[in-house]
Amino acid sequence: MEQSSLKQSFLEAFDTYSDAIFRFCLVKTSNKELAEDLTQETFMRFWQALRDKKPMSNERSFLYTIANNLVIDWYRKKKSASLDVLEEGGYEARDVQAEDPERKAAIAEILSVVADMDEKDKEVLLLRFVEGLDPKDIALVLNESANAVSVRINRALGKVKIELHV
Repeated sequence: MEQSSLKQSFLEAFDTYSDAIFRFCLVKTSNKELAEDLTQETFMRFWQALRDKKPMSNERSFLYTIANNLVIDWYRKKKSASLDVLEEGGYEARDVQAEDPERKAAIAEILSVVADMDEKDKEVLLLRFVEGLDPKDIALVLNESANAVSVRINRALGKVKIELHV
């Protein structure tokens, strides 16, 4: 492929997939600046793959694979770095065995129910109750209306309550 056709192919892919890759990174990291950086790095690596004439049957899946690998790498680095920072600040790991066994069992039961839910329900619950996003922000991330997100959250909570017999 000559340089101009490489550039055209890259620009078309960027126009088509950049917003989706950004949303994907934002959902995975819950950090707008980091999601922007990961999106940029994704397309830099995509450009390099085009220049190196790497075979790719599906640009979209290739881009998502790059983005997902970058997110995984970021979490690995974050995990070790954040533990070091906590320990430097005087944090001492506590004995989780000493926690109230009833509370641990209740948490485990809730996590088990959520883990068995379909991905769309699990996604809105995690964004709402783990990441702390409100329905309006979740709607922006998922490219849906805030009303639709609220309905999905309520239905997912209803499913959890049914499973837990609450």
